[in-house]
Amino acid sequence: MPRAIVVVGSRHGGTLEMGEWLAEGLRAGGVDVEFHDAEVAPSPEGFDIAVVGGAVYAARWVENVREWTRAHSAVLTAMPTWIFSSGPVSGPPFPSDEESVQYRRLLEWTGAREHRVFPGRIDRPNLRPREKAMVITMRVQDCDFRPKDDIVAWGREIAGATGASL
Repeated sequence: MPRAIVVVGSRHGGTLEMGEWLAEGLRAGGVDVEFHDAEVAPSPEGFDIAVVGGAVYAARWVENVREWTRAHSAVLTAMPTWIFSSGPVSGPPFPSDEESVQYRRLLEWTGAREHRVFPGRIDRPNLRPREKAMVITMRVQDCDFRPKDDIVAWGREIAGATGASL
């Protein structure tokens, strides 16, 4: 059974939950998964695959997952790696990958086979003052566009791409 590490950087917990859904899909596809917050994640060394995800603010991943990804770039680029971003909240239709996050550097640091962007959520009571000001300016209401079923299915797709068996 292949071993995967899923590492996620989140500011308010929504992207962490998405990482848990992804891990659920990997497990359903026959992969042994360790799930970690980027703040405390170990090295990906010794794992067969990696999936790294980050919440996106101002077209960039949150700092903790950028730092973890840079620090482990040599290991990530030598193994099968997938990445995802969470963030668009303006409502459908959502922007394309390139419009949502500056991900070219993320691809350099990870050698990722694929990058997916999933819509995120806004929960105003949990936002920082600057973030609240931004959503007010953008006229974004509290919302949750995160597609759990799609994220779980993508985890199963990744498992299938690794040759994991059910």
